[in-house]
Amino acid sequence: MKVTCVQENLQKALSHSSRIIPSRSSLPILENILLSTDQGRLRISATDLELGMNYWIGAKIEQDGAVAVPSRLITEFISNIKDERVSVASNETDVSIEGEKYNATIKGVGVEDFPSIPDITKNHLFSVSSKELSLAIAQVAFAAAADNARPVLSGVFFELEKDILKIAATDSYRLAEKTIKVISKEKTSKSFIVPSRAIMEAGKLLKEAGEKIDICFDGNQILFNFGSVHLLSRLIDGQYPNYSQIIPTDYECEIGLNKEELLAVCRVASLFARESANSIKLNVRPEKGKDGAGMLSILGQGAQIGESTSRIPVSMKGKEMEVSFNAKYIIDALPNILEKNITVKFGGKINPGVIQGEGKDGYLYVIMPLRS
Repeated sequence: MKVTCVQENLQKALSHSSRIIPSRSSLPILENILLSTDQGRLRISATDLELGMNYWIGAKIEQDGAVAVPSRLITEFISNIKDERVSVASNETDVSIEGEKYNATIKGVGVEDFPSIPDITKNHLFSVSSKELSLAIAQVAFAAAADNARPVLSGVFFELEKDILKIAATDSYRLAEKTIKVISKEKTSKSFIVPSRAIMEAGKLLKEAGEKIDICFDGNQILFNFGSVHLLSRLIDGQYPNYSQIIPTDYECEIGLNKEELLAVCRVASLFARESANSIKLNVRPEKGKDGAGMLSILGQGAQIGESTSRIPVSMKGKEMEVSFNAKYIIDALPNILEKNITVKFGGKINPGVIQGEGKDGYLYVIMPLRS
């Protein structure tokens, strides 16, 4: 193989691909990146057998071929050289990289054992706006479970019905759901669970994507098709919980307030709530003589360090309410709400609460209260 390409393009492709490489693997071949020629372009491939990526860049192809090279070494080398163009040539398993000022030889390995990354682009399921999917991932993925105690909760749930796509995640203590419209789709309804790691990687790629992205599905795998980049992931097997059952429909109290003000006071209260598992107490009371006005007090306290109380004027409907929440769960959600003003609905002292942007942009965040 002998190819010449732009250093910046190769660096970007290696940077994205190298994130797929497992830090530890019982299969040494997986610690390598595959460089291969493919229909006039250079293809950079990486996989850990659960997640795989093919990344194509433009290149001048002088000789077709393929070689696998250690991911960390080639990525760091290409990132540190400043030559505008580089040539990559392989002689059996040795790879030489030459630029105007730099050259190196890297010991590669044979490609025979490198796992293939299936192409399922013919199984197109739907297309969606890259901007909307990127926002949905940011608003939802953080709510997935951080451990694999219940594997289905460690992923992000996709549900396609007609021209509506619902994306949701929950760790059983909180739930985030975003609803967006799809651009085009096959005449079918589907639901599946995508591993959080694949979703987070897709979110990074979406920052550089075109106007839309194609989603392909073959039953146990999903492929995010960005055009010059394909991200393929195995799906999580199992039944996602019917989370709609926990979304309250009746509320005892509802308040409206400024998002940044709530974020600021929750951060202050959380400083004092560290030794009490981040538990902060929210108390809402109507203002005497002021119809529809209320006062929200937020208390954070720790037996060993002290306490802090903050107050925010709010608009209010319903009765007086006192409930405890995990401060972190509120702080995680608020930056992902686009609207300046938000609505917080309380289902009761032991029932879930709901946080939404005032404009109701299809985003819903449900949080379970803590027992005092």
